[in-house]
Amino acid sequence: MKVLVTGSAGKLGKAIVQKLLSAGIGVLGADVIESPTTHVLLDIRDKKMVSEICLGIDAIIHTAAVHGKHFDLNYPREDFLDTNVYGTLNLLNAAVANRVQKFLYISTTSIYGDSMVDDTQAVWVDEQLPARPRDIYDISKQTAEELCRDFFYKEGLQTSVYRVGRFLPENPNLEANHRLYRGLDERDGAEALYLALNKTFADFEVFNIASSSPFGKQDLVKLKTDPREVILTYYPQAEAIYAKRNWTFPASIDRVYNYDKAKKLLGYSPKYTFEKLLED
Repeated sequence: MKVLVTGSAGKLGKAIVQKLLSAGIGVLGADVIESPTTHVLLDIRDKKMVSEICLGIDAIIHTAAVHGKHFDLNYPREDFLDTNVYGTLNLLNAAVANRVQKFLYISTTSIYGDSMVDDTQAVWVDEQLPARPRDIYDISKQTAEELCRDFFYKEGLQTSVYRVGRFLPENPNLEANHRLYRGLDERDGAEALYLALNKTFADFEVFNIASSSPFGKQDLVKLKTDPREVILTYYPQAEAIYAKRNWTFPASIDRVYNYDKAKKLLGYSPKYTFEKLLED
């Protein structure tokens, strides 16, 4: 098998390339930025180059995107559409033309958007929660998801979508807090994509990929108002660790990402969890 990984210079793309190589899988890392995990420079907006690079490829893991941080930097809407929508369409068309077997699209939990807003309790975020995009980034990612759905049913391409949790560079305190309910270690993300490469689906599937969370639906109200009490119920050892490091617990937790579907269908089980951070 030979896998094309777009966005190979990014945090997740790099981890995916390294995971596949360690598993003995042939990888072609592609990005607009040079890096140790980038083997070819590729702008996915270039139809001709995309088509040429997909020749001889068996699967595509598509992480390249203009991201939410670029929305904060006031990138124009056209940039999001050109890369996230038309760039993805270029890859999908090239995959069909070159008889690529699988297309794994990396989306974002951000597209749940306004569905994650509740003044009374934390929101349980599974794949049944409606997508309600808030900005052009979310809109472009949702549109690309629907393109993947279209190609699954109309072109017979094995597309699937992976909505990943937050793995931005953060200070250790914030990283630990986010790992409790909405974060993801990129190595766990890479493991999920590796597992997905070995799966064939009868229907178009969308998965949440996040770190594990101890919380259940019975905790949602309390998490909104007093998450410290709930956290210490599950992790009493966290109190001393937080005190020693002068860390603070989150004042409120507004959502809990659930990955039960990925656990059931992919066998996904994250390793780099909040508990692992405490142990380290």
